[in-house]
Amino acid sequence: MIDASGIAAALGVPCIISGEMMRKMETWERLYQNRAGWQNERVRAMRLPVSIARELKRLTLTELELTSDREDLTKQMQAVIPLLRHKLDAGLAYGGMLFKPYRNGSKVYADLIPQNQYLPVNYTDTCTAVICPEEVVVGNTCYIRLEHHTYDSISMTHTITNRYFSSGMPGFLGKECSAPDVPAWKGIPVREVFPGVRHPLFAIFRTPGANNIDPASPLGVSVFADAVDFIRDADVQWERILWELESSERAIDASEDLFRFNPFTQKPELPKGRERMYHCLERSGKENAIYSTFSPEIRDAAQFNALNQMLRRIENSVGLSYGTLSEVSDVEKTAEEVRSSKQRSFSCVNDIQQNLKAALQQLFYGMQYYADYLNGSGQLPDAELTCTFGDGVLEDTDKEFQRRLLLAQAGYIKPEKLLAWYFGCSEEEAKEMIPQSSMKSNAPALFGG
Repeated sequence: MIDASGIAAALGVPCIISGEMMRKMETWERLYQNRAGWQNERVRAMRLPVSIARELKRLTLTELELTSDREDLTKQMQAVIPLLRHKLDAGLAYGGMLFKPYRNGSKVYADLIPQNQYLPVNYTDTCTAVICPEEVVVGNTCYIRLEHHTYDSISMTHTITNRYFSSGMPGFLGKECSAPDVPAWKGIPVREVFPGVRHPLFAIFRTPGANNIDPASPLGVSVFADAVDFIRDADVQWERILWELESSERAIDASEDLFRFNPFTQKPELPKGRERMYHCLERSGKENAIYSTFSPEIRDAAQFNALNQMLRRIENSVGLSYGTLSEVSDVEKTAEEVRSSKQRSFSCVNDIQQNLKAALQQLFYGMQYYADYLNGSGQLPDAELTCTFGDGVLEDTDKEFQRRLLLAQAGYIKPEKLLAWYFGCSEEEAKEMIPQSSMKSNAPALFGG
């Protein structure tokens, strides 16, 4: 978590992140990193926040495809997909991400920064100014570069300024200094103005949920923001289950004269490898030897059922279908309940995809601008980005193919429509795939069952 207040004060800009929002973002960060405040030696995390964020990321990006009508931009955008698969779960956990294109030599790349690592400065309908800190440690000195992006819609310019600070401790801004001798920062201009910019040269991705913590804040909220209390209850319940299993372990209480006595250690010798099972008791007086077995009944059914109900509350709060985290084998559900649960997951993922699509299109504009700017060709007409996510979230692709295949075999739809859907091409291209002339006899075998 960056020092948002300190950065804003150093650059003389307003800090639009409230104190309550900062505290919540710190909580989400600790949860995602498995450092929740309720964890201790006994209560260990079930790592539910990580599982939630990664599952939503998987559902969102499973069938993502990015293409453009310009080959160079298509390659640049396809390089963004591995970055999304690597970092999007952090963005979902923290409430959003900043998509920032940057230049390295003659090539353009994209940087994905989680919401807790950048500072929005100006936000009306869209974000028009952000500050991106970057920290490098050289010897005993920590250097921080503050990259300030400002977009002016009136003059249609995008300005990037860089200021440097140094301190003796990581995480502290320290005092302003001149540009340090850092190899990664060589050649970075102090100030650069880009003309003829119609949109900011960065993009903001926000989670679709409304910010009920600070409604006036432009920041998004974590995908598990409404489930924090349920996650704590689940972690505590998991500790109860582990204690139930540990406390009900079979044990044998026996007096010490029932074991072989070791004259060197002056202690009785317990069976090797079974020391955990036997409890050696001192014998008092001339009473008979004590030998009893401790084997209580394990109350695991009620404990696991309680945990399962907590997991279902979490699934309902974060927008996942039942069975993603919980067990559903022992729950009788009608077809409509299954459909409703899956529809909830589909709606949640679809909202994430729509917000992500808008951010990717904005990122695409920035990457196109930089590419044309570096080539010295001026700003060419806007290229188009085709962003498709597929429909595998709600529908099983294999089952849907079997349904359509049966319709084609029965003659209710044309074979080229099935091929066009399956391969994602036009019907004219699908017709070219169907065997003709000498191979025409094979077509009935394909569509005739």
